[in-house]
Amino acid sequence: MAGFTLLRFVPVALSLATIAAAAPAPELDPILFPGGDKEAIPVCRDIESKVSSASKVIWPFHLGYGSALHHWFFSSSQNSTCAVEVGSARDLSTVVKIVGDTRTPFAIKSGGHASNPGFSSTPSVHISLEKMNQVILSADGKTVELGFGNTWFDVYKALESAGVNVVGGRVPGPGVGGFTLGGGYSWKTNQYGLTVDTVLSFDVVLPNGTFTRASASQNSDLFWALKGGTNRFGIVTSAVMETHPQPPKVYAGLAIYSSTQVPALLNATSRFFYENTDPKASIITTLEGSPLGTGATALLLFFYDGPNKPDSFKLFDDITPLVSTVKQQTFVQFLNGIPSRLGQVRNPRGAFITMSTSEISQRFVDVVNAEVQAVSKEMALHGGIVASFDIEPFTPYGEHATDSSYPHTSSPLPLNAYFSWISKFEDEWWWARMRQSIDNITAQAKAEGIYVNAELQPAYPNYSLFDEPVENMYGPTNTARLRAVRQKYDPERVMDLAGGFDI
Repeated sequence: MAGFTLLRFVPVALSLATIAAAAPAPELDPILFPGGDKEAIPVCRDIESKVSSASKVIWPFHLGYGSALHHWFFSSSQNSTCAVEVGSARDLSTVVKIVGDTRTPFAIKSGGHASNPGFSSTPSVHISLEKMNQVILSADGKTVELGFGNTWFDVYKALESAGVNVVGGRVPGPGVGGFTLGGGYSWKTNQYGLTVDTVLSFDVVLPNGTFTRASASQNSDLFWALKGGTNRFGIVTSAVMETHPQPPKVYAGLAIYSSTQVPALLNATSRFFYENTDPKASIITTLEGSPLGTGATALLLFFYDGPNKPDSFKLFDDITPLVSTVKQQTFVQFLNGIPSRLGQVRNPRGAFITMSTSEISQRFVDVVNAEVQAVSKEMALHGGIVASFDIEPFTPYGEHATDSSYPHTSSPLPLNAYFSWISKFEDEWWWARMRQSIDNITAQAKAEGIYVNAELQPAYPNYSLFDEPVENMYGPTNTARLRAVRQKYDPERVMDLAGGFDI
């Protein structure tokens, strides 16, 4: 995913390489200054003067500026006054104190996969965790410390030779940080729960600059809040997670189907939900609409945590794909074959939105398909590129749930709707259309009794649109508790200066 944001800045950086080398900090006329907030220039200079050589302040016109700000969606990036690549918790503490004392807006970026504008970007001080990329396996191989600057693909490659794995992301690009703090649905969720259910501790720089650890025995209220409560309570630098043995080969891959196969594929997907009892078997069925208005095509990701095809996959045997990469391969090969890193070229603007159910019925998947058909007919008029809905039929993973702010003991099944378009002038139309689709699908789920309330079927934070009420993600009880934790650890509301859901 080498993408649009980097390309956006490279021509400027190359053409002004000489100026960049001669001017370590900008002395340019503020009118010409390309960063978003010229008022933050003194703050950036203060940070630069106080952090150690382990960290780096990158100014506009300097090489590395674009890549530090890079996001999967072009619309999620902003030109910042400076980017700060922090290389230690001590330096991060220094940065947090400076932006907190000056009330300077800031952003925290792990992998840059957030789709909501301003959630990990800012016109002021952009903090990149990229340098905090340690992967430290314990001597007995049962736990691993992961820096929150890693992507999941980095982690999987680092652990492959040890024969162990973690409950992490299902595609290569997302960062460990944002993914984990939002909950973490994984190919291993059926077996082990969400990523947060495998976290043993978080290392955190609190909003007052204090460095601390949160675990079940230390700052347990903060530990609970970070398990799904996103980045509202401090900046997490790393987490210690449980590992599990990874089979040398998995049976997995991607299959692509024509529109004529969609009805049969949806029927098999619903049957898979009701009939599959093997926690090692997992699928994601994706319906995609296009601006051609030709209806939905489908992609299906198969994953079995072992080398042999499970019986539950036989439900799809009579549905012939156009293309298939499903085979025995290593876990890393499987992830590397998922084309998410190619998606940046078609994602100039976009967002996710979600709802959850307790079952994946035939009527439910039919109404999802109807939404794809309806959106497909409107896309061309509004610069649409893709409208995609992911159906995720997990087994009852709630049996592995730990006490977490994101409620999932009832095994909610998240639907991820992902829309992409070209022009910023169409943002409002697309956000409204996304909400309309989710409202239509939720109405069907309520009519069937497979959506009851936000405590049983919460909106998954990592899939939620920016204006999703927090009560819909956590339920009223957990929301009240989250607000109490925030008041305790961030009474000055420093984290309100960073993007994210308004808890």
